[in-house]
Amino acid sequence: MKKYDRKTLCILISMISASVLTACGSSSAATEPMSGNFASKSEMTDAEAYSEEAYYDDSAEMAMYDGKSVESSNVSTTENASTSNRKLIRNASLSVETKEFDALINDLDTKIKEMGGYIENMSGNYGSKYSSYRSGKSANITARIPAVKLDDFIGHVGTSANITSRSESVTDVTLDYVDMESHKKMLIEEQDRLLEFLDQAESIEDIITIEDRLTNVKYQIDSMESQLRTYDNKVDYSTVDIYVEEVIDYTVTTPESEKTPFERMTEGFMESIRNIGIGLREFGIWLVIHLPYIVLMLIIAFIVLLIVRAVNKRNVKRREAYKEEKLKKQAMDVQNRADNKTEFGDSIYVAKPDNNAVDKTVE
Repeated sequence: MKKYDRKTLCILISMISASVLTACGSSSAATEPMSGNFASKSEMTDAEAYSEEAYYDDSAEMAMYDGKSVESSNVSTTENASTSNRKLIRNASLSVETKEFDALINDLDTKIKEMGGYIENMSGNYGSKYSSYRSGKSANITARIPAVKLDDFIGHVGTSANITSRSESVTDVTLDYVDMESHKKMLIEEQDRLLEFLDQAESIEDIITIEDRLTNVKYQIDSMESQLRTYDNKVDYSTVDIYVEEVIDYTVTTPESEKTPFERMTEGFMESIRNIGIGLREFGIWLVIHLPYIVLMLIIAFIVLLIVRAVNKRNVKRREAYKEEKLKKQAMDVQNRADNKTEFGDSIYVAKPDNNAVDKTVE
């Protein structure tokens, strides 16, 4: 069994890591023919030979990822994009109207399950008697549909409800996917080589060094496998966001440019009349429903009015009584002054209740 000292082992591990990074970097660039003189594998060290093999393996994988030979790598980008091996993520967003909200929700749920999909998230607004009498129902649905059945599902939604808006997006992750797979393959090969070194190591320092690198490599492999699974899930299952709204009448989706001015005026006038009728009807319904509250508020207002009027009358009487009492007091004061000054023969003024002074001469 071949043995390595600590210095040689560290050099080999460093060269393996460098070769993996070089191979992964080369996989993201275009593959070009190699030229020049290269040493034979018999003249290379183990790490150099491993690095050289990793490069050629990576190049071969880039040429073979779509199941074709190296000679077919010159196919145009347009032709490659149309192959079924492209990693395409398709997403769609729909806004629909329906007159039968509950029936449509049940129909969509059944159809999604029949197609092998599932509802990832759903939230709905079913109205509340505490907000208003008439509250339209609505729901937001996020569904995952097999990508091959996405068009069929959208077509089914179009026949079951009125689609008012629709948007789709396609993201090509082929290059990222292939680069990640290539990087993962290089890391697995590095992991196998490190395991061989671990079997040959004897000192504790060598074992610790190799195990540290193995832990790092294992973490990177697990992370890439998780990302690849995420890519596969997004590619295999398209995400469809659906907004469902219950309406009385469907929105007319005919472009305005296709209508004559008379048709537009007629539709606008009839729409206004219809809205006024709906408003009056809803107001009448609201008035009847809230009539007990209205009567109660009127009774309370009437009682408050009576109380205010009673308080005002009492205040008026108090003010009048206060004025009369004040006038009487003033008259008494004047009379008392007149009585006190008669013995001096002074001329005094006597105040009458109407506050008019009368000049009297006391003899």
